[in-house]
Amino acid sequence: MFGKMFKREGHKEEASAPAAAPKGQKPREIHASVGRDLVVKYREDPDWVWKLKQVQKPSEQGEHIRDFRVYDAATAGSRGIAVREYASLDEHPDLILYHGWLNVKNNEVQVLGGVAYQQKAS
Repeated sequence: MFGKMFKREGHKEEASAPAAAPKGQKPREIHASVGRDLVVKYREDPDWVWKLKQVQKPSEQGEHIRDFRVYDAATAGSRGIAVREYASLDEHPDLILYHGWLNVKNNEVQVLGGVAYQQKAS
């Protein structure tokens, strides 16, 4: 209260940090809509699917759209690969099991197979 009434001269206001470009978010459990699509459409084992991790980033398609990548954290860990965000998998595309986009507003999802899925299907 008194800080606003008695301003000191020479007191600098904190400058806000410039907004950084949006980065991908840290790994998390896979989204329910993504997991459901993997189980129903791709007929994956539900016990395996819910152990997978997902990284995502804002998409250029729209405000509520997120691009995502699904990977197995155990496989990445055993190979000594630290997945911290979406771009971490750029150098290791063989770890990407599935990718696609997710509308976080209405939970619409489009799941596509990744490099590892295509190798498994062959």
